[in-house]
Order: sequence, then C-alpha cells, then structure tokens
Amino acid sequence: MGQMQTVLLTTTGRKSGRPQTVPLGAIREGDGWVVIGSDSGAPVHPNWWLNMVANPDVTLQVNDQVIKARMQEITNPADRERIWNAVVATAKGYANYPKKTSRVIPLGLLRPI
Repeated sequence: MGQMQTVLLTTTGRKSGRPQTVPLGAIREGDGWVVIGSDSGAPVHPNWWLNMVANPDVTLQVNDQVIKARMQEITNPADRERIWNAVVATAKGYANYPKKTSRVIPLGLLRPI
C-alpha cells in the first residue's frame, strides 16, 4: 500500500445485515479517513462500498483504535481532485486504476461520530 495506512473497515452487509470486515488502505483527511473504492480498477464497485452506500454507519480500526464513523462520499470536484492526488502521491499504483475502468472510482470520507 506504499505509505498508506492499513485499516479494518466493518460495514453492515446490505443483503445479509451482518457485519463485514475488510482491510483497506486509507489516508488521513482532517479528523477522518478517506477510503478508496478502486477494487484495482474493476468494472464494478467493491461490495464494501455498496454496503457503505446502503448504510453509511461503519466501524474503522486504525492500529489498536476502534472508531465509529459515518461515510460521506466525496463528490465536490475540487475536493475529489485534491484528495485523489493525495491518494496517488501516497500510493502510486492508484494512478493506473481509472485507466482500467469506465466508472468513477469513489472516495469516501469516514468521519467519527
């Protein structure tokens, strides 16, 4: 993940209603963390992203700290560009993912609640 912080994201399954935990790379943004729905440039959004869209209340574990958070998709073009550039600067491999897919790779800001 380069210089990216590895976190554990727990979402609520949109179909099962059960907790689903995945390890992800994340970058700091203010008092929260940004997660990237790249799925390595796959043509569809990852399941954990779809779960967050259906239920934006999540749990994030950063090292030994467990944080209850709410996801807000980053849609403002200026914010999205600034944060995407920070993602690519942190982990250069992300630069290739938009070239592999026609979808816009979503960015989600996880803010503590």
